[in-house]
Amino acid sequence: MRSLPLRPLLVALVLAGACNRDYPSPFGGLGRTVSPPSAAALLFTSGAWATQSGSGRELFAANADGSGVTRLTFCNDGATCDTVEAAIATDRQRTEVRRVKTTTPGTALVYIDLQKAAEAEIIPASQQVSGIDWSSQGDVLVYSALRSPGLDDLYRVDPNGQNAADLSCTTAGTTGTLPCDPTIRERRPRIDPTGNVAVYERIDATGRGQIYIFQNSANKIQVTSGGTPGAALPGTPYVIGSDADPAYSPDGGSVVFRRLTDLGSGGLGSWDVLTVHSDGTALAVLATGPLYRGAPDWGTAGIVFAETDAAAATTSLVVVQPDGTGRHVILTQPSTFNLGFPRWLPAAH
Repeated sequence: MRSLPLRPLLVALVLAGACNRDYPSPFGGLGRTVSPPSAAALLFTSGAWATQSGSGRELFAANADGSGVTRLTFCNDGATCDTVEAAIATDRQRTEVRRVKTTTPGTALVYIDLQKAAEAEIIPASQQVSGIDWSSQGDVLVYSALRSPGLDDLYRVDPNGQNAADLSCTTAGTTGTLPCDPTIRERRPRIDPTGNVAVYERIDATGRGQIYIFQNSANKIQVTSGGTPGAALPGTPYVIGSDADPAYSPDGGSVVFRRLTDLGSGGLGSWDVLTVHSDGTALAVLATGPLYRGAPDWGTAGIVFAETDAAAATTSLVVVQPDGTGRHVILTQPSTFNLGFPRWLPAAH
């Protein structure tokens, strides 16, 4: 299948960001960072750098088979912080991370130049950034954050923090005619390989997440309807039956996501991993059973996700093929290290 047709708003945003692909770095020095090795194929976050479990996570890279694990950020050497998730540019040097600091409640969006050891906070922690992606077709970021308490919207911004815009609706002080729906949360966006549309999770007033495709602010297409609804998962915006954390296939024709099936797995919830065509057909389950499975990512080498076994107190990075075959565990750590949010790296040039 092919990606959905181009839509003016997202296309315009990508073109605007692509006009300057070589951003200067006006940001302050970070201290120490490391670029991903040329052989590295995966990014992920983990607290495995620390001798004490439960420490803040840092950004790591690894080869496709889980070898060659390399720590890329060293925030905890100078300040206590927790790097939750990262999206990286095609140059494999500039990245945006979601980060929690003990000194500032909430989750901020932070720009890091791994080559120059420079960083800057782009979106403050008070906005509770809940998702991030970097277009493979230019310097455009799409992220989700709070518009008001308990309500996430989709936004775009340049890597240097300029040209921010709410994609979900028209907020006070901005132009446009699309009102903000006070019952809808739009979260966890991922841009398609052409840079023209984005897939995301939409949570309605019932708390059940569903997968949608964003073409423009007034045109959002439903892809999934979720599973059978049930009880709420404490500490999350989800109820049983919620679909969450979508990501595109390399050809843009399909989407991988996860679905909450029960409240077990040590309070994390049990999640299945599924795929579906972008038009909502051919729904298929790739991984199922009473384990916690985190946000998946889809690359040419397969679909990767973190899987936690509460009984064994371990978390593993698992790779499966799009048809569900070829499952193999590439890396395992104690669950206290909070291993998670794996993403395939762009190919090294």
